[in-house]
Amino acid sequence: MSSQPYLFVYGTLKSGFRNRYARRLRREALLAGPATMPGRLYRLRWYPGMRPARQPGDLVAGELYRLRQPSKMLAILDEWEEHYRRELGRATLAKGGTRQCWVYVYRFPLLERRRVASGEWR
Repeated sequence: MSSQPYLFVYGTLKSGFRNRYARRLRREALLAGPATMPGRLYRLRWYPGMRPARQPGDLVAGELYRLRQPSKMLAILDEWEEHYRRELGRATLAKGGTRQCWVYVYRFPLLERRRVASGEWR
């Protein structure tokens, strides 16, 4: 199941972040480009969590990566993303086209007042 080569990231794994997991992802994957995915984004602390969309316009902005070794990279990220569940979803690339991909969805309910209405984590 973890052979799906695409991963959608929307928070501290995006290319602008410098933590060790973001740096490793950049080394072990190819950036396909900016993308969006249905969902709602929430501020947890210094990082975000995504929950399922409630309305048709609910979108989360992020990036789509093509993993060189999906099983290896996902195993590493699964350990780090302990409060998230890895699910299959569909991302739409800004340059056109859609891809089935993995995404980490926050496991627990979140308060609406913590929602990032723009859907984009900076």
